[in-house]
Amino acid sequence: MISVVQNFICTIPERLKILEDNLPKVRDVWGDYQFFVNFNDTINLDEVYSLYQKYIPKLNFYNNLEKDWAATMLSLLNEVETPYSVNINEDQQFLMTKQDWDDVVQEALVENRVDFLLINKMDKYNKEPYVSGGLEQGSMFVKNFWDEYPSPGYVKGRHTYFHSGKYSPYKRITPEAVQRTDWFKDRFTEFLEKGDECKHDIPIRHKHVGNFFEGYWDFHNGPYRFADYKFAIPRKDLIVQYDTIKEQRLGWKKNL
Repeated sequence: MISVVQNFICTIPERLKILEDNLPKVRDVWGDYQFFVNFNDTINLDEVYSLYQKYIPKLNFYNNLEKDWAATMLSLLNEVETPYSVNINEDQQFLMTKQDWDDVVQEALVENRVDFLLINKMDKYNKEPYVSGGLEQGSMFVKNFWDEYPSPGYVKGRHTYFHSGKYSPYKRITPEAVQRTDWFKDRFTEFLEKGDECKHDIPIRHKHVGNFFEGYWDFHNGPYRFADYKFAIPRKDLIVQYDTIKEQRLGWKKNL
């Protein structure tokens, strides 16, 4: 049901070590999936390619150096034949077993046919006060998009929480999620056509990083625009972000 799509760089030793440590876990859980991977640099190219060859059985690996993250992602998605796609960063660490993941996929995708399954910051949004329809103090801006506060809260499944786009606790539609492939492609197409015209604040408007794409799908372009779509969040902390290596060290600033 799912293919993995990645377009990234890995130019510092700490992140390469994360990738090396995590790929065996990725293989154990997602080893049956097709991977469509573009490495968007030459630094550590041989090392990264070797790691993917070693651990990922169904690998389609590219070294397209065009500095247009969204256009490259769309070209990868155009190769996908499964109904769902997942984009994951190289610094997102697996804490799950294959059974953990299969339980979530069965409930969210097979039984409930959700449009979007969050895998980024699930360890934040799968806890109170969000579960019951509340917001943390730093997230109160979100209630401006709701027609009631607190919201009705999540519908509780065995392995996942469910909510509509109308009452999303997060205002951005991150690419780091399992989502319907056709919808994912449509959003990349729209962004490539209209991204430069976007009026709301996007702190990082640079084509060669995913931040621009994610920033476009924020505010009124966020989940609330898709009020009737089905969103889900795993109840367990299955994947966590490696936060100690900050974005400023990734090298994107040197290209400005």
